[in-house]
Amino acid sequence: MKCYYALPAMLIGAAVVVIQPQLSIALSPKQVSDMAKQFTIRIDGIGIGSGIIIDRKGDTYFVLTNHHVVEEPGRYEILAPDGDRYPVYYGKELPNLDLAVLEFTSKKNYNTAKFGNSDQLTEGMTVYAVGWARIPGADQPSYQFTKGYIRSRLQNPDQGYALGYDNEAIPGMSGGPLLDENGLVVGINGRATEPDISTRTVLRLGIPINTFVAARGNLRTLSTREQPTTNQQPTINTAQSGKQRSPESLISSGAGRAQTGNYQEAMKAYEAALRINPNHPDAYFQRAIAHYDLKNYQAAFEDLNQVVRLTPNSSVAYMNRGLTQDLLQRNQEALQDYSQAIALNPDYAAAYLNRGALKNELQDYQGGISDLNQAIRLKPDYALAYLNRGDAYIGLQDYQKAIADLDEAIKLQPNSAVAYSRRGFAYRQLKEYNKAVLDYNIAIGIQPDYTSAYFGRAFVRRRLQDERGALADYSKIISLSPEFAEAYYNRGLIYQQLAANEKALLDFQKAADLYQQQGKTEYYQDTIQRIRELQNQKIFKIPKQMLNKYIGKL
Repeated sequence: MKCYYALPAMLIGAAVVVIQPQLSIALSPKQVSDMAKQFTIRIDGIGIGSGIIIDRKGDTYFVLTNHHVVEEPGRYEILAPDGDRYPVYYGKELPNLDLAVLEFTSKKNYNTAKFGNSDQLTEGMTVYAVGWARIPGADQPSYQFTKGYIRSRLQNPDQGYALGYDNEAIPGMSGGPLLDENGLVVGINGRATEPDISTRTVLRLGIPINTFVAARGNLRTLSTREQPTTNQQPTINTAQSGKQRSPESLISSGAGRAQTGNYQEAMKAYEAALRINPNHPDAYFQRAIAHYDLKNYQAAFEDLNQVVRLTPNSSVAYMNRGLTQDLLQRNQEALQDYSQAIALNPDYAAAYLNRGALKNELQDYQGGISDLNQAIRLKPDYALAYLNRGDAYIGLQDYQKAIADLDEAIKLQPNSAVAYSRRGFAYRQLKEYNKAVLDYNIAIGIQPDYTSAYFGRAFVRRRLQDERGALADYSKIISLSPEFAEAYYNRGLIYQQLAANEKALLDFQKAADLYQQQGKTEYYQDTIQRIRELQNQKIFKIPKQMLNKYIGKL
């Protein structure tokens, strides 16, 4: 997928960028976001980040990003706004500025960004930070758009970072555009400040676009070093060409490794970044994502705790810490974190979604619906919000409303096995068994290892007197999940009904063992009673010693 090339020189000095005058009528945030989506790209590879399509010459496009995103030699690939991928063949850097320009070739027509005049930015002006970032629970980076305000202009900028602003910016958004209210690029997002000791405030830092325009005549070839000769990614180096790498560069490299499943090297990169700057919130955040991927939720929580400590006004930090608390079954603590995220950002659709889903789990279905209504109001195409609201209506036994929401979830996300399975359950409750079986079949077709869909289909097949089909489903569940006690129990019931008592007894014995191990006392006692009934019939060819362990419990 990703192509592996060095980055030889290719001049772009002939490209002309025009600075647009500031317009008098501000666009809505949605209008600005829609514009930004057309020229904001994602960079994947040995490092990850975002970038801005700034120019085109023939079939060659030029992308402005942070140098630290592509500092490490290796494979890089651009994900264009339409989802197409392009290898990076050429690139150039600007001395003493954290900026680089990459190139890709395409015959397609992509929009290029228009530049504003960053010299006109003053404290209090609205700006939008845009980019691609990954959050815990997401397989891939997703488009991010955050609103904030210019808080300061630095007089002695390091590597060009002269703009300070209070937008939420998640690691991965480095290299993405900072936009004014007219949708014009006024800066490149890339760093965070050290936490202020008194206010515990962390600002995001950007390079004014005018800085790039003034310096672009100094572009030079990106440094080339020895490249790996295999498909294996090279080990992280904390220094290259005698120069200490920045924390941002290490974080970018770590995220690139994590995205390909190389968590050992990713962790080394994050730890190296934290040795340089023990208070870097982005390093903790990216390490938390890696821990989350590895299902080490307590370690993820501890890292997100550090992010909250360092950035106490970050709704993203609270929301994701809430997610880890949720997974650790600290329900009240998770609710508090979700609520704090919403207090900091009342338009945070994902926080409403998670809080609503947790309220459903706690059987507060009305509270769940209230939160999910807010999520849908803020994001009308939010498939997960419709799915979870459908679950809330199932909890309230309002199956028609549940089906309507699940219909919408499926329309928005046609490959959601969960949505089909949940709709199958709603049809099942309405005794529309044929529709239920159809939905379960689709869910299993999408996700062949989906045990809940097999279990639901087995239930419906029994109602349709298809005992052989139900047996096949329970057997499939047991092959996929050998600790699924209910599958053994229900298969035992069918064997008992079919007078296959020896097989029934073996299944009840296994179910009893599992129920006992799982602390399900009521189910355990019921299964023991089933064993007693079969034992009293005395029609087995089961060796007596196999029954002795249960006889004393009857």
